[in-house]
Formats: sequence, structure tokens, C-alpha cells
Amino acid sequence: MRHAAYLDGQSTLKPAIQIVHDDAASGSAAACCPSCQAPAVDKFCSRCGESIAVHAPSAGEFLHEFVGHYVALEGKLWQTLRLLMFRPGQLTVDHNRGRRVPYINPLRLYLTLSLVVFALIKSVGIDLPHVTLEDEAAGLAYLHKIDDPTRLNKTPYAKLYIQVEIEEERAAMRKLVALTGRFNADWAENGARFMDQPDSAKAQVLNNGFFTYLPYMLIGALPLFALYLKLMFRRSGRRYGEHLVFALNVTAFAFLLMSAMILIPGNLVWLFGAGYYGAFAQISIWDWVQLLPLIWMVAYLPAALRRVYGGKTWKVWIQSIVLMSVHVSVILSLVAAAEIIAIFKHG
Repeated sequence: MRHAAYLDGQSTLKPAIQIVHDDAASGSAAACCPSCQAPAVDKFCSRCGESIAVHAPSAGEFLHEFVGHYVALEGKLWQTLRLLMFRPGQLTVDHNRGRRVPYINPLRLYLTLSLVVFALIKSVGIDLPHVTLEDEAAGLAYLHKIDDPTRLNKTPYAKLYIQVEIEEERAAMRKLVALTGRFNADWAENGARFMDQPDSAKAQVLNNGFFTYLPYMLIGALPLFALYLKLMFRRSGRRYGEHLVFALNVTAFAFLLMSAMILIPGNLVWLFGAGYYGAFAQISIWDWVQLLPLIWMVAYLPAALRRVYGGKTWKVWIQSIVLMSVHVSVILSLVAAAEIIAIFKHG
């Protein structure tokens, strides 16, 4: 950039004395924003936020920026996680007060931890309960691999199985198929095809539907969770968005603990199932360790509610029980509805 200095009092436009120097050559050029051309005195434009340092990105920077749109990778992630874990509700309080720069955005934090937990489920290959159908009955079966095969009939797996009669449910399903035929013949045909399949094939369809739709149902249930809070604390004067931030943070914490439970040896389902049937000899110490994050998760919601919304301890615990009961019921209902839609659309 070239600069010129003029003497005062000159009537001509030509300078009496001209001092010319090239700032670009000396390395002290006054930078301008490449987007809005505003003068910049820092690394980022104060008007639009554009970076002033323009350079061709390296492969590492490009990959970091690409992944960063979906996963939080910044250093402030650890500060956010520390506050999320050990000060329930504080992230919501700070966000609603306008203190947001030091932390990860609530939605981005939720998406990051949800990706982590579902990636762990896929990679670690944990056993999950699955639906079985046979002899006019539906069952929830769970196979659990044990360390010592000699402890349980010399088999490496122990099986929990809970079965309920569903003869009436089958009849109701056939009525629903017939009713659907009045509105859409293709749906009725798909539903009838499903009903005529062997029980093992039906169970496979239901299990695939559950594991396929669960992540979407969890996301879909978030606005409903915020709605419950809006109704429960309607006298607080808070906007719906504030309740949504609370729902995002609490669910993100649940994902964080679920990830820890996946990585910790032991299995909570097996602990409750074997304990219910009195098979305490088959429960390992790691199965008992799984109780610690569960207790933390149960105590977390009341503590977060009290910090954000206030109230007496006993009242907050009642509110927490109501919220979790309704939320889990809605998620299961949404999954069931999604499976029914899948049955009628694909058979």
C-alpha cells in the first residue's frame, strides 16, 4: 500500500512533499477483511468474523474443519465436559445468561456425544435385548457371554428370557391391517404379508426396526422433552428455547454416561436379570460396578433441575420421576409407531 503526506496550506492538489513507502514490502501492511473490506486490527474481522490470515489450508486443517462441522473438536470441549459432568445444570444456566463462548454449543455437544455412543455400540458389539416371537407369545431375550463357561451348564452364554402371551395383540394387529385396507391397499397388502411370515422373520423385522429407528426417535423426542419442561414450569416465564437447551444438555450427559458404561466391563442388563432370578453366583464384580454410573445418572436430573429451576428437594425428585417416566414412555411409543409404519410400508 502506498501512502502520501501533504503540506498544509497548499492550494494545489499536488503534494509539496511526498513520502512514499511500501508497507507490503516492510511486512506491516494494514490488513483488511477479505470478505467485507473492513479494517482489521485482530486475527478476525470485528464486523463479520472472517479470518484475516488467508492461506491455503493443509490437508490436516481441511479434515479438522470438515469433521468439526459434525463433531466438537475444540479445546473448550474438555471445559464443557467437566462442567457437564460435575455441575449439573450449570451449562444451561450460563447459556441462558449469555455466557456461551467458553463452551460447546448445546446442539453440537448433543450430536457429538450421540455419535460417540452409537459408534461404540457398533464397534464394541455389545449385546442388546431382542424380541422373539413363537407359539402365540412374545419374549424379550438377552444372551450374555460369561467368563467361565463351567459356571453355567458348560455353555459360554447365559440366557434371560421373559415371555408374555400376545394372542390378543395378534388379533388386534389383523384388525388394524383390515382397517388400513380401507385407506391404502398397498399398506394392507404389506401388513398382511408381514402377518403371514414365520415368527422368526417377524422378530427380525421388529429388531431391525428398533435398532434402526432408535437414534431418530431420541432426536425426535428432544422437542417433546422441552415441551414437558415448558408445561411443568409454565409459571417460570422461561421461553421454550431455554427448556430445549436444558433437554439437550441433560441428554448429552446421559449419552456420556452410556459411553462410559459401554467401555466399563460388566453388564447392567445381566445384573438385573440374573439378580431377579437369584443367579447371584453368575454376577461378576464388574456387573456391580455398572451401578455407579446408573446411580449418577438417576441423581443427575434432580440436581440439574434444582440448579436451573429451583425448588425444594422432595419436589424436584418428584418432578424428575415424572419427567423420566413420561420421556421413556414417549420414546418407546415413537419407536413402536415407527416400526408399525415400516411394516405397512415395506411388509
